[in-house]
Amino acid sequence: MSKSTLRLQHIPELLRVVDFVTVVVTGYVVYLIYPGDSARQSEYVLATLLGGAICSWFLWLNRVYNDQPHRVRPRLVLQITVAVVSTVTVLAAIAFVFKESETYSRLWALAWTGISWAALVTVRIVTAALVRRIMRSGGLIRRAAIFGGGDQGQMLMQYLVAARDPGLRIVGFFDERGDRVPENFDGIPRLGGLAEMEDAVAKGEVDTVILALPLNAVDRLMDISNQLDRYPVLVLLAPDLIMWRVFQRHSYSLAGIPLPRLLDQPIFGWAGVAKFIEDKLLAALFLIALAPLYALIALAIRLDSPGPVLFRQPRAGFNGEIFTIYKFRTMHREATDVAGAKQTSRGDPRVTAVGRFLRRTSLDELPQFANVLKGDMSLVGPRPHAEGTMLGDEPFERAVKNYMQRYRVKPGVTGWAQVNGWRGEADSAEKLQMRIRYDIEYVDNWSIGFDLYILLITPFVVLFKRENAY
Repeated sequence: MSKSTLRLQHIPELLRVVDFVTVVVTGYVVYLIYPGDSARQSEYVLATLLGGAICSWFLWLNRVYNDQPHRVRPRLVLQITVAVVSTVTVLAAIAFVFKESETYSRLWALAWTGISWAALVTVRIVTAALVRRIMRSGGLIRRAAIFGGGDQGQMLMQYLVAARDPGLRIVGFFDERGDRVPENFDGIPRLGGLAEMEDAVAKGEVDTVILALPLNAVDRLMDISNQLDRYPVLVLLAPDLIMWRVFQRHSYSLAGIPLPRLLDQPIFGWAGVAKFIEDKLLAALFLIALAPLYALIALAIRLDSPGPVLFRQPRAGFNGEIFTIYKFRTMHREATDVAGAKQTSRGDPRVTAVGRFLRRTSLDELPQFANVLKGDMSLVGPRPHAEGTMLGDEPFERAVKNYMQRYRVKPGVTGWAQVNGWRGEADSAEKLQMRIRYDIEYVDNWSIGFDLYILLITPFVVLFKRENAY
């Protein structure tokens, strides 16, 4: 495949195939090195194929393929680890259910797990090195130009610059209205009009053209498309920005008419039933399993400082309704801030010695499983904020656009923002915006699988990402 056809966005698609083959091959190679019963070779082959398929699904579910392939971050290694461990757990469960656990060598299974994990990580490291090398030579880069320098084109350019996609290079924008558009916008130069754009396409300087024109300019759009149809160029239409959100959703059929969804009910119907069962069942199991830990924490709080073991605080929940959240007390009794007017900061003198440990490890949140059983909260969802929490002189709901969208689902004990590192003090607009961005992403993309993934990686995040927890 040549540089002109291979794009950065193709690499994750290739990696999905490579990952499946890697898991299957490592499993079979381990079998050849350490053979079990030769008469059961077909069972081992079946296990490796099944393991490859399950691991591929968990890698996709853990969003391994969403990362840029030119770099390997610690979070990516963690995601691969979770996928491999989840695969082994599922395979062990299947073997137990079908009474095949004695069929396979435990040493083979352990070796396969370790070697396949190492192979998957190695594939990422090697791929990242190769991608960076190709990118330095000018490959894997899509060279795009924007036609239209008006408000719509400028918003598009601003968005693309902010996205910082390493596989995309904006060479410039074209617009024949030189007296009405800027000569340079956000570092992107105006390179002329339609004739100059066609010349750049003909010379191979541009392989992607994005038309940022009003949708009602049908004749103009078709004229440009017809003028470029002789060249091997990708032509994209940038719709009015309000439509970007709509195009990402399935249409809704009302009286047989397909209508675009601007907003949707995130969890309803059978999905709501599944979420209800997930919350009640797992919360009850967590409460039972963690009962000894609850007792130890309660004893430590009592011995550390006078006051109640639990801290109760009103918080905003589903649809903005106020409920009482339960937490282990982490502050001195006289310094407790029920209104939440002052966020906890690093080295906060209000926090007790035991409380500091509880907050760093998020163990202070454990009583909220009782909130889940009561129906005030869910296991996974946007974290609930105190009523009086402010960013500067403004309440959160005024400080960040779209803040109220997080109230379309129940708040959670853990959430998508938290496992991505956005927990603790929100002392700047950027921190709060990033937290809300992940909250809304969760609301828009909710699924049971997404919930289980967040629950699965939460302990790893709590153990290894404590920089914002204090």
